[in-house]
Amino acid sequence: MRVILLCVDEAIWYTNAAGAVSLHEEGSAMFTQHEGTFTRASGPLSANRTTGKLLATQGYVVGIEISGSGSRQSVALADLDGHILYRARRPLDYVPDTQTVLSLLDQMFDEVLTPEHLPNGRILRAGVAVGGLVDSAQGVVRSLHHAHGWQDFPLQDYLSERLAVPCIIDNNANAAALAEVMYGAASSMDGGYNGPHCAERVALYIGLGRGIGGGLVINGKIFHGASSTAGEIGHVLIDEHGPKCSCGNYGHLEAIASAQAISRTMIGLSVEHPETEAAIRRVTGERAERITAEQVFRLAAEGDAVASGIVENVISALSIALVNIVHLINPGVIILGGQVALAGGLLTAPLEERIRERSLAAANSGLRVVQSAFGSEANSVGAVTLALQDM
Repeated sequence: MRVILLCVDEAIWYTNAAGAVSLHEEGSAMFTQHEGTFTRASGPLSANRTTGKLLATQGYVVGIEISGSGSRQSVALADLDGHILYRARRPLDYVPDTQTVLSLLDQMFDEVLTPEHLPNGRILRAGVAVGGLVDSAQGVVRSLHHAHGWQDFPLQDYLSERLAVPCIIDNNANAAALAEVMYGAASSMDGGYNGPHCAERVALYIGLGRGIGGGLVINGKIFHGASSTAGEIGHVLIDEHGPKCSCGNYGHLEAIASAQAISRTMIGLSVEHPETEAAIRRVTGERAERITAEQVFRLAAEGDAVASGIVENVISALSIALVNIVHLINPGVIILGGQVALAGGLLTAPLEERIRERSLAAANSGLRVVQSAFGSEANSVGAVTLALQDM
């Protein structure tokens, strides 16, 4: 079907091959598209949440990040080449309720979306990376494992109405995975987001933060699965008798190899090892409670026995999960992001070696395990990338 797009003032008109014309008014969030034509949705949970391609040469997109605990959120303004021009953050030192997060987003919108920041046009699209279970087809946050009040929250409609532009939401690991494939660690880019690139056909992103999330991109598209939960590697079962996970089950990967799990384990085991306690105080400036996963990896590299045992357990758990996934989906690259991945080669090198030892040669041929190109900004860049899909 051929689709023709015409822009007139603040409205976008679509025509299909049969000559039918439909209007999508900026500021109205209750429209869905079918084969190039927008129709009004019957309610906030409509079946099709896609926005359609927009042919634009100038303007901006907004990338919004909401963490799994709700304590970290950001709003980024980017041009159509994906370059972030301005960013606002409102981190919190506690887990807020839903309304607090939405109020903080409003404050950041007021800061970011000012006339002086938008000299070359207006906002055309918004993308949102959420650290929880997201039904991207319905535009709904199903839940956040580390925060309350988000069950079945219609975030896409809320933000579409607030910003008066089409909005795309997805899980943060999915968004980060797409960013890495489009113009990050899984892509050779030349010329920005819209420039030529050679991406991996099958790429897996693992976000090793407070929790553990995963995103799978196949042939340039996020793979969501039947109920939008594909990639939830943090809840892969490693040891049925293992520690309790944030989801309530036991022995999941997240309960062993997340940044929070690593730090807690290090603090707990150090009580009976004075030399380890002294090492923790040394690297944290006497703030032992702030030990990071990266610092645990570095203490292990220095020979600390407790840290070495923890790192070995983490690499073993990760390799078990990833060996199974390698045999199942045969990725060309596994990208590690989040706080734990700041350990760099102390994590990626032994993990890649362990995967090769435990998997079929045919499955791991050409496989790379690499660090994220975007580091702590992966979710924010991923949100921008979600918005740019429609440009």
